[in-house]
Parts: sequence; structure tokens; C-alpha cells
Amino acid sequence: MSDASVWLTLRFQELVTQVQSAPEADLTVDLSLPVSADALARDLLRHAPPSPLEIERAIERVEDAVMPARARLPAALRLQTDDARLRALVGAASAARADAPVWLDIDTVEQIFNRLVARAQGRPASQDPLPVDGPSAARLVIVRELLHHWRLDGLRLTA
Repeated sequence: MSDASVWLTLRFQELVTQVQSAPEADLTVDLSLPVSADALARDLLRHAPPSPLEIERAIERVEDAVMPARARLPAALRLQTDDARLRALVGAASAARADAPVWLDIDTVEQIFNRLVARAQGRPASQDPLPVDGPSAARLVIVRELLHHWRLDGLRLTA
């Protein structure tokens, strides 16, 4: 991505997932995706770890929300979030420091997602300490689908 990319902030709210530009940005973006981590956890990702079918249904719901939204965003964009639960998930999945910004490239997100799937398929918690509760899994699914369908190379986790 070029330096001309617009930085957008991802916020997980109770009823929606919000994507917004900074108040001082040249281009104003304020997009509410009709999917939330809380709703995914409550409605679909009910088990810890979620079942493979629960994960697949969550992916479908997120895809339905994020795919049409891409057309309403600038061509060149980057995504960041300061979400504490996502940071805890990444911290448990890697050696990332809790007090420093972390760049999560799409391959790293996919590796973490594959670990969630392995837990869903029966890998014991003793072999992988990855948080697999509904809200954590929902955030991971949302981020993964945003990166894939919006063709982004990663996400910055701010401190």
C-alpha cells in the first residue's frame, strides 16, 4: 500500500462494527457494518471453542456484511484498532508486547485463525493456549474476513 493510504479505525461495538477515519482526516469515513462481535458470540459462536459449523456460519454472516461495504471505502486504506480483547488474543498467540503497536499481516491472522479451527476440531487446550471464547473468536473472524474481502495486507494493533 502506498503512503497515500487512509488510516481507518476499527471499533467493535455492541450492535455494529464501526470503521471510521480520524477526526482530522482529509477524507471522512464513518461506516457501520451490520455485524458485531457481541452478536456473533451470542447468536452463533456459543461454545468455547466454537464448533466448526459455528465458525462457518459466523464467516457467512460476516461476509454478507463486509463484502458490499468495500465499495463505500477509499481505494487505498489501512486498518487499525485498539481493541483490548483482540490484543489479548494476539498476545496469547504470539510474543507481542501488550504496550507496543503490532502489525498483524494477513498471513499471521490466517495462522491464528487456523489455530482456532484446530481447537474447534478437537486440539486440546493443553496444546494451544489461544483464547477460544465467543467474543475473541468473533473478533478474529471479523478481522480475517475484512482483510480478505477488502484486500488488505494487515491490521495495526495500537497500544
